[in-house]
Amino acid sequence: MTNAIAVVAHYDDAVIWAGGTIKRTRSLGWDWTIVTTCAAEESRRDYFVRWCESFGVRPVALLFKDHPDGGPFSQNDRVALCEAVRETVRSAAPDWLFTHSLDADGEYGPHPNHTEAAEALASLAGEGMFRVSQVAHFAYRRVYGLPELATVARVEASHYLQLDYDELRWKAEWCEAANGVEMRDPALGANTWLKRLAWPCPNPEAFTGSGLRLPSPFVGR
Repeated sequence: MTNAIAVVAHYDDAVIWAGGTIKRTRSLGWDWTIVTTCAAEESRRDYFVRWCESFGVRPVALLFKDHPDGGPFSQNDRVALCEAVRETVRSAAPDWLFTHSLDADGEYGPHPNHTEAAEALASLAGEGMFRVSQVAHFAYRRVYGLPELATVARVEASHYLQLDYDELRWKAEWCEAANGVEMRDPALGANTWLKRLAWPCPNPEAFTGSGLRLPSPFVGR
């Protein structure tokens, strides 16, 4: 059996950037653990757990702070976050690891929490917990002139997964559910940023990494 782990910042990041990938490979027998590092809010944590359990993947919700402003680890302790991720990675014993981009522009622009998740895995690879070639980073870029945060696969991505209609519809339904979570959040005043992503985005899903050689069903460039 192939074991995989995704380490993402927010409750909906795994859906947005790799939802089709996780669903497709799960149907092929991959065993998945999904970690969200910033799941302090109960409604978002509930969504995350429901999404994972709906098709049999293991959810791990960490309670670090969601902070779109400030630099990486300006409001979350680096050592504590890396240690929490380390314990999960150790127990999952993954063949493949998926996480956010380490590029300065991220998926749709820089986000400190995304960088925290990616750097946590990078630090563990530096310690020799796994090979760098096992890490797949999300590989997307913004499309200017369309909705503000619309994204497409980067042309320099090393691997792609083209979603079919049913996978895209499934992804759209969970994105809509995430939008509902934010619309009901009194702290946001019904002002959700998810609509600006032009979701369900993106298709194809795309990944890259140093020496990365993902197996079927991924298509290498």
